[in-house]
Amino acid sequence: MILDPAQLHRPIGELLQDYPQLRDLLARRGIHCEECFIADRETLAGMAAMHDLDLQELLHELDSGSGASTDS
Repeated sequence: MILDPAQLHRPIGELLQDYPQLRDLLARRGIHCEECFIADRETLAGMAAMHDLDLQELLHELDSGSGASTDS
């Protein structure tokens, strides 16, 4: 698992810095958390609820490599 469950309580802004593949995964959905004023306080679970995303599906995509950037 890319994200340890304990990491889910960290602010999304911190997670985006540590996991660029998460940034790519969200950007493909039109979600740009790094630009949001609440990213320093909101968790990944809170962001998923706010944007009507299934957190488990998002984590599965991240773990399966679906969040990886295709840039070389």
